[in-house]
Amino acid sequence: MRPAMSIPKKIHLSMPLAIAALAVWLGLTVGGRWLESVGRAPLGTTVTGGIGLSWALAAVFALALLLASSRRRAAGLCAPPLKTLWLVWPPLLYALLMLLLAWAGGWPQPRVLLIVACNAALVAISEELMFRAILLQGMLDRYAVWPAVLMSSALFGLAHTANGLATGDVSGALWQAIAATLQGVGYAAIRLRTRSVWPMVFVHGLWDYALVTATLPHPAEDGASILPYVALLAVLPLCLYGVYLLRPSQRAAITLSDAAA
Repeated sequence: MRPAMSIPKKIHLSMPLAIAALAVWLGLTVGGRWLESVGRAPLGTTVTGGIGLSWALAAVFALALLLASSRRRAAGLCAPPLKTLWLVWPPLLYALLMLLLAWAGGWPQPRVLLIVACNAALVAISEELMFRAILLQGMLDRYAVWPAVLMSSALFGLAHTANGLATGDVSGALWQAIAATLQGVGYAAIRLRTRSVWPMVFVHGLWDYALVTATLPHPAEDGASILPYVALLAVLPLCLYGVYLLRPSQRAAITLSDAAA
């Protein structure tokens, strides 16, 4: 009599696993970008030079890990309830306004716009799956809502300091890291309130697209980008919006919905 085949168990998204996944993700993104650019290169060159294979690999890795997880719905790998979509409108309209301002002085070449759009989408998918799905859920497995949000957002900001290794603009990368930390608070709050990572994938991609295309007509001559400084000012309202969404009356509902998932 043949033994019954055992069904493979799903992966539990614990905090140690999330941290290990982050290390692999950083290796794919930072290491891959360094190899693609053969050393240091300005951010504009990296984003407009071609489709980023490293970002695509990192996105595939994060998605594969979530699909193998036992709590992929709790991590946000599902469609958001329609009644929560109104929460996305403020940052979405903000991103659209930034896009209009970015193109007010003229449009870049269509080929460049297409490449930037593809890379912005890959970065948004990769980063949201890693930080707002895997890492945030791993933190929630051990900590309450606010500690989990703050730690995942801080690591999101810290990961952006790696841009200094790829571009040589260490000062700019530091400012970008601060901006990314504030941005992470807003994005994590919306992810938790909508119970889905996909709305912020769309907003994140549109946001990056607007910021990058805004700098394309006037790139910095020395390779340093004004993008981090612009981003820092732009994300302050988003961070405050996230703080509002995670007010005490809403955190209890988030905890209950996470436990039910």
